[in-house]
Amino acid sequence: MVDKKIKQLLTLINETIDYFLSKIEGVDRDFYFADRDKRNILDKSINDIILCLVDIAEECLKKNKREIPDTYRDTILACHEFIGDIVLKIAPLVKHRNETIHQYLKMNWQNITIVRDKIVDIREFVDRMKKIFMGC
Repeated sequence: MVDKKIKQLLTLINETIDYFLSKIEGVDRDFYFADRDKRNILDKSINDIILCLVDIAEECLKKNKREIPDTYRDTILACHEFIGDIVLKIAPLVKHRNETIHQYLKMNWQNITIVRDKIVDIREFVDRMKKIFMGC
């Protein structure tokens, strides 16, 4: 049986990815800087996606009776033995979340595009985690 929290996290991340992709559609750098509302939506979506990835990684570690590291990056990397090298593609995204959430405005558009370009990897991470939790 899949834990209720895991189901919620997997649903949340998929919904948030879809929302992020719908909100970034047609947005370029100039529009991002000009439209504060759009900027806030995209920044918040990145934060939610990455924190959800970390929460899923924590649940994976708990399920496998492993200690949870002190940093988000290390938490994701600690799942390597369970889901493989995909963690190496996901862990660096934590940096982009930190920069975005701490309002390094000049860097934010770059962070948005990096996360957008990593959606395929994020979905692969989620799919591999889903297999662990669902037993597929």
